[in-house]
Amino acid sequence: MNKFRKVIVVLSCFVGLIVLMTVLSQFSWFPKAVNVQTPVQVTPSAELDNAKVSPLFQSGSYQLQGEKGKIGLLSPGGYRVNTPNKYMWHIWKQEEPLTGKKFRVEAVSVATGEKRQVLLQNNALVGEMNWPGTAPINEADAEFPVLMRFGDPELWRLDAFIDERAVGSITVEVK
Repeated sequence: MNKFRKVIVVLSCFVGLIVLMTVLSQFSWFPKAVNVQTPVQVTPSAELDNAKVSPLFQSGSYQLQGEKGKIGLLSPGGYRVNTPNKYMWHIWKQEEPLTGKKFRVEAVSVATGEKRQVLLQNNALVGEMNWPGTAPINEADAEFPVLMRFGDPELWRLDAFIDERAVGSITVEVK
């Protein structure tokens, strides 16, 4: 009978602890669980093995990186790890105005194929932004200044989308 009492006491303490934690979790000062997203594999590594840094090309008076006449990126400070920087996306051959459309950039690691967010808005990484009203600049049909931050030093393929339509990719080296 003595062992039975010990088991009852231990179980009662365990149930009491669970009830106490449930009650405490309702208060704002109690630490909450954080939903951590694991990176999503979007491109098989085999497809990325031959990836090279996108070439530079002249557009107006600037050197852009990307594909001339399609998509280009002006990056005056280069690509630095964990350093927010302003970058200027340039896009050509747009049949309709882009104002108000959703702009999204998926950064795909060339080494692992993992996808990450790099666009910054209000000091937070975001999945997409609304394209502002812009005029043609540097010989491109449209441009969009954004802040981006890269988490790891490596090669990243930046896939750009407007309203879920792929507009091009640029591979950059983050140091």
